[in-house]
Amino acid sequence: MKKIFYFILLFISSFYSSQSDFDIDQQKVYTHLYSKEIEKAKYLIKTKFIDSKIASKKIIGYVYLSDYYSFTENEVEKVNALEKAEKIALQTKNELDMGYAQLGYARYYQSLNKNDLFIKSVNNAITIFSRHSDENFILSQLYFLRYNYKSKNSLEQDLRQDYIKANEYAVRSKNSVLINFTYSNLGYYYKNKFNETHDKKYLDSAKVSYQNSLRFISSIKDTKANKRAQIVYYLNYGSLLNSLTPDSYEKCLELYHKILKISENDNAFKDITALTYNNIGSAYENLNKIELAEENYLKAYTLTKDDKNIYTIHKLIILNNLSRIYENKKQFVKALAIEREAKELIKEDDKKQFSNNTNALEIFYKTEQKNQKIKQLEDKNKNFAKQRFYFISMTLLAILGLVLLFFIFRFRLKINRQKTNLLEAAKNKAELILQLEKQEKARLKAEQELLTVQQEQLQKKALATSLHLDYKNKFIKDLKDSITEKGDINFEKILKEDQLNDNDFYEIENVIEQVHPNFFKRLKELTKAKLSNLDLKYASYIYLNMDNQQIANILKADPKTVRVTKYRLKLKFGLTKDESLQNFIQNLDL
Repeated sequence: MKKIFYFILLFISSFYSSQSDFDIDQQKVYTHLYSKEIEKAKYLIKTKFIDSKIASKKIIGYVYLSDYYSFTENEVEKVNALEKAEKIALQTKNELDMGYAQLGYARYYQSLNKNDLFIKSVNNAITIFSRHSDENFILSQLYFLRYNYKSKNSLEQDLRQDYIKANEYAVRSKNSVLINFTYSNLGYYYKNKFNETHDKKYLDSAKVSYQNSLRFISSIKDTKANKRAQIVYYLNYGSLLNSLTPDSYEKCLELYHKILKISENDNAFKDITALTYNNIGSAYENLNKIELAEENYLKAYTLTKDDKNIYTIHKLIILNNLSRIYENKKQFVKALAIEREAKELIKEDDKKQFSNNTNALEIFYKTEQKNQKIKQLEDKNKNFAKQRFYFISMTLLAILGLVLLFFIFRFRLKINRQKTNLLEAAKNKAELILQLEKQEKARLKAEQELLTVQQEQLQKKALATSLHLDYKNKFIKDLKDSITEKGDINFEKILKEDQLNDNDFYEIENVIEQVHPNFFKRLKELTKAKLSNLDLKYASYIYLNMDNQQIANILKADPKTVRVTKYRLKLKFGLTKDESLQNFIQNLDL
């Protein structure tokens, strides 16, 4: 039941999306680590993440736990935490989970100077988180990590781009600590560029960046983080002023004394207090106030001498400054003693670094060997699983093949008999179809002959009807002439007779249309000129193969009039002198 419950939680967690911009607990852990309240960070990591039932939160917890062990220099636990994060990420198969694991390994590989592995991990993490919205908080940290690598590698040139990206994503995340931090580092970058090039544009950019970092300090709610942010601002801006003209040294000292008010009585900021005294001594040295410079260098030296939690590099800076003061005051014995102390410190630090690196590399290679063995075992298991799958598959296929052969042989005779019956049936069907086709052809031939007879009858009927109508028209014309001679005109009667004449023509048209329904429509399509009823009548007579004399007799008209009318009709159809109107009409494509 426990295993089932675990896998249910694992399944649910595969749908859990981090969205680091809204993950308050994760941002609190980051804040505690920033302010070096590492025990508070550890407590939050355990209660809010590692003890969670959600696999994705566990992964985040183990990644931040590895950061905690970086402070305590416990390499074994650091690697164990990362391995646990990666193991769960491989089980969830969630892209964001693997992104967090890659983030943890990027930090780890950077501490070991494993550049190829670091670049691979950090770029993979950037690619993963870039594909998801509301992950600006993590992306800002990733770009800052990549900047740190590039700043230590002289072959890398595009430092500014990663700094800008880190700052842009920090602003989008709306995390005040991260925004303040990235603006401070951006100002530090521009300050170094100014020291290298003495280009005023870098100085202006550094000032703007530091002022932007100051704007967000008031938004930092955590007391320790707020104090550290203030101190960092005063240190950075004071350092910038200390590198300028003597007129700015007094302002620089003012900023350093503000730091002392915040940090002097707080052991959490002992390292910063020492650095502040060192920077005050540097400012007095620039003002040529050697005694005051020595006094502050000694205060810094006293704070750092026996404190193992203060970075060696900071101790060396203080010792170097103090040695220089003694040399300038011709106190060579003191200067020599300080130099010896610095050398001893360097030797001790080298031994410590060598030991730490050796242990870290030993752990790294052991881990790599273990991972390699695990991978080899996994590959063997996969190969064995594949072989077993192939064997089972082949066995099943063989059994299936035998079963199929059995059924094939059993039903082959039956299939042959069915084929013979089908062939016989097909032959009979073909003969029947052939007979039906012959009958159909005979029927179609009879229908064609009947249509031919009907068409001839309709043509005769059309001719007879046309002759009858022309005769009738002549009768009406004579009747009109007699009325005209007598002088007694009945207009109503004449109009009715004229209307009758037009209606008679429509009857002729109907008869022609029965022979060829598209005749008159086709005639109208072949000319742009308007065809009168008389034109259509002439075309009908020509289509019936009547000559000029026949048409003149029917219409009781002069043959010359017939020729003139036919000539005009020929022009309307656009025919040339050599083209025959009769051939044109009789050969129409209807």
